Amino acid sequence: MKSGTKVHLLTYEDQDLEDYLLGIHTDLEAFQIAFSLNKFCEAKFARIEDILLNNHKAAFCLYEWKNILMDVNTLLFSNKYKQESIQENTNIDTLFDLPLRNEVSLIPEFKQIDFFIKSSHLETIQTLSKSLIPERGITMTYEVPSNKIKNRLNLIFD
Repeated sequence: MKSGTKVHLLTYEDQDLEDYLLGIHTDLEAFQIAFSLNKFCEAKFARIEDILLNNHKAAFCLYEWKNILMDVNTLLFSNKYKQESIQENTNIDTLFDLPLRNEVSLIPEFKQIDFFIKSSHLETIQTLSKSLIPERGITMTYEVPSNKIKNRLNLIFD
């Protein structure tokens, strides 16, 4: 360095942005939930590329809402994927040919939850939760503490 040169140091604070999760129990499909939120909350959820788990050959639907005015990104994603495979004729004594079903969860600690909404803005989660309560087909919604999830890397979709 040259003598007489000024060195300016910038302070850097690592902000651990907390993600808020809303768990949804329902028999509805993801597009029905997204449509309802778009209609009643003036949200703009749009379908984007699915979340893929290669080790289970599973795909989970993913909807995204980018609120540019508030600089908030909110995601709606499914937690369950049902695989069906054709049963081989190993047991010929059965009356019906039923497919074999295997259910895979994106977040195994909460495999009873059908869908999640993830946002870094708590007020957004609370507003969406209030709008889902009167919806027919929604059994229950509640906030899920993100520290209860063992592998938080499952929540990174970028």
